[in-house]
Amino acid sequence: MPRTKFPPEQIAELSNSVAAYIAEQRDFFMPNARPVTPEYKRLLSPAFPADILDQVRVIRGRASEPSFYPKLKTIGIGKAPRFSQMAGITFQDVVVHVEPLTGALLFHELVHAVQYKHLGLQGFAEHYVRGFLRAGSYEEIPLEKQAYELETRFAEGRDIGFSVEADVKLRMRLNRF
Repeated sequence: MPRTKFPPEQIAELSNSVAAYIAEQRDFFMPNARPVTPEYKRLLSPAFPADILDQVRVIRGRASEPSFYPKLKTIGIGKAPRFSQMAGITFQDVVVHVEPLTGALLFHELVHAVQYKHLGLQGFAEHYVRGFLRAGSYEEIPLEKQAYELETRFAEGRDIGFSVEADVKLRMRLNRF
C-alpha cells in the first residue's frame, strides 16, 4: 500500500523524472514512427481535432522501463506501472504499441495525446504522478480513467461524434486530473 503523503519536493522530483523519461522515449521512437493512416484518420476524425491526427506518429515497439524505477521502492512505491508490458503507450505525440494496432487502442492513446496538448509534458507528468500516488494504482490514475472511459464510449459506438478535446478541457476546468 503506498504512503498517502509525499513531500512536495519528492512529488516534484518524481514528476521531473517521469517527464524526462517521456521525452527520452519520444526521441528514441520518433525517427522511425509513421503518420496515422488515412483509414484511422477517417475513423477517428469525429472525436479528435485534425492537428492531433496529423501530428501524432505511430510505431510498433516496446517501451523500456524508467531508469528511476529501482529507486521507487526506497520511497515506499512498490507497484509502479510496467510500461514495457502495456499494449500501447503515448510519449507526447508518439504512440508506441506492442499489440496489433486497433481503432480502440489508437483511440485510447490519442486521448493521451490530447491531454499532453493541453497539459504540456511537465503538466501531464505531474498529473500522472499525483494521480498514481493518490490512487495507488495505474487503473485509478485520472488521466488513464478518462482514456478508458472515452475508449469504451468509442468501442461501444455511443456518441460517435463526441469531442475528446472538449472532454479534456472540461475535466481540466473541473480539476479532475
